[in-house]
Amino acid sequence: MEIKGLLFDKDGTLLEFHQMWLKVAQGAASDILRQYRPMSGAGARVSEQQLLEAIGIWGDHVDNHGLLASNPVEDTAVAWYALLQLDGELLQFTRDVKACFNRQVEENPLLIQPLPGIRDKLIAWKQKGFKLGVATADTRDATLYSLRQAGLLELFDYVGYSDGDIAPKPDPALLRGFSERCGLEAHHIVMFGDTVSDMEFGHNAGARRVGVLTGTATADELTPHADLVLMSVVDFEPEILMQTSISEQADG
Repeated sequence: MEIKGLLFDKDGTLLEFHQMWLKVAQGAASDILRQYRPMSGAGARVSEQQLLEAIGIWGDHVDNHGLLASNPVEDTAVAWYALLQLDGELLQFTRDVKACFNRQVEENPLLIQPLPGIRDKLIAWKQKGFKLGVATADTRDATLYSLRQAGLLELFDYVGYSDGDIAPKPDPALLRGFSERCGLEAHHIVMFGDTVSDMEFGHNAGARRVGVLTGTATADELTPHADLVLMSVVDFEPEILMQTSISEQADG
């Protein structure tokens, strides 16, 4: 199996996840409560902690299967809209939630950090002729801003995001976009990610899957869904996956 394209989840795979997104989610939840907390009824008693728990944040722990770790901001908006028991227009509320998240990202630029060794590794792969792409559940504005801030944006041939106009992971649409942009077949692509949703996304598109432990999921969670699990993206070499594929064929 020849590998020609490398597609990456963003947060927790290329960029540090926990410090950044805990701060962003906390700020967004606080902003939404100030803007939308009802004056009466059950919604008036909703706390910031409850909003955070609704998207999979429990103290300093982020649930690998929660909305923050795996889903687009639109899903967070739906969860918060229901929890607050709002009766206004969901579409406008969703716009405001996305604006809150985007604003929090831009107000915390120092928290946007590439994981150790990532930039040098991406440059080395690009010099070897690999096509590089990003597939994230984040919004367009936050994605482009954070990759630019991290000094990575110019390294990618394709940047795919979930901003309401394309089906989010684990639907294979973003990987198909990478395939079409770079002229690749799915079986020539390796998908890297830190969540089970990333691994399901790669599987649904027919790509190979490498799970990494720099984000929210554990090895036990990723292993059943991945072809390979590594500590970090920087530990990957195409030969490792090639050897794994040959071994599987021999065992078969």
